[in-house]
Formats: sequence, C-alpha cells, structure tokens
Amino acid sequence: MGSGADLLGESRHPPFASRSKSLASEFQPYIVARMLEAAAIAKSDWVLEIGAGSGYQAGLAAKLGREVCALERHEAFGGARPVAPSVSRLPQCGSASRQRDRSMAGRRRVRVILVSAAGAQTPAVLKTQLTPLGRLLIPLGDPGGVQWLTKLTSEPDGSFIEERIEEVRFVPLISG
Repeated sequence: MGSGADLLGESRHPPFASRSKSLASEFQPYIVARMLEAAAIAKSDWVLEIGAGSGYQAGLAAKLGREVCALERHEAFGGARPVAPSVSRLPQCGSASRQRDRSMAGRRRVRVILVSAAGAQTPAVLKTQLTPLGRLLIPLGDPGGVQWLTKLTSEPDGSFIEERIEEVRFVPLISG
C-alpha cells in the first residue's frame, strides 16, 4: 500500500488527534485510515469486512485490493449484500442468515479481514479464514471499557503474531 502518507496525510497528526484516542470509533476517518494502513492491502488481496456499516471502509478497501466482501448484519445498512457500489461479492459472501447458520470453513480464504466491532477475543473461525501471512484487524477488549485495535498476522506454521495498534472504542461484536 505504500507509506501511511497515502491515507493519513503528511503530518500524521489529523485535526482530531488531540481528542482522546479512547473515543475513536470506526466512523472516524482517522481510525479507518489506521486500519487500512495496518492491513497493508495489496492489489492482489481478497478482503473480508465484518460489520461494514455504511460501506465507507469497504469502498476504500476496494480501491486498494482485488475484491472485497463486506458483511453487515443490520438491515438499516443493507444486510449482507455489498454495501458500496465499488464493492463486489466474493463467492463465499452470502446472506446474513447463511453466515450465522454455518461457519465459513471450506470457503475461500482471504488475505485481509477487517472487523469493525469489538470482541473480548478474536473469533477462532476468523483466524481459519486467513491465508498464510494474512492480516486480521480487530478491536479487542472490554465492550464497555478499554479496547485496542489489534493486528494479527498469520504465520506459515499456523501461529499468529499479535500487535496492538492503538486504543479505540467500537460497538460490541455480536456472535451468530
């Protein structure tokens, strides 16, 4: 993807940098840029986004990668259909009910997973969806307290390297 200057600007100090980072959310452009920068999406990467909301981040990811599957469970945001005109479906991208009823095992593995909701730990099924050297970005921590934007990189031996990026606050990740 290149340097962070592409998305974060030259100064690396956005106008709202003085605000508490614990108030940062997925909807702030700075956090979206940090997630995309940490994901290091290449033109050949297949990307899965969980909790796509309005499709803002998915639309940007689609400009960087090969193809994006953006899933959103809330009907107000369009359910599990692609959520931005520039976002197309991966073959395994199905309805929200199918995603709840079956694990994603056996479907195409992806290079990047972006999760826009916080969990206490990373769901194991998401780890199985990554290709070797794949990256998973997820806010981890207490839904009502401290959360960290966390990057997990899958190693060829099946292990993961975990890196905390910065303190954030996201809505809770709901299983099912």
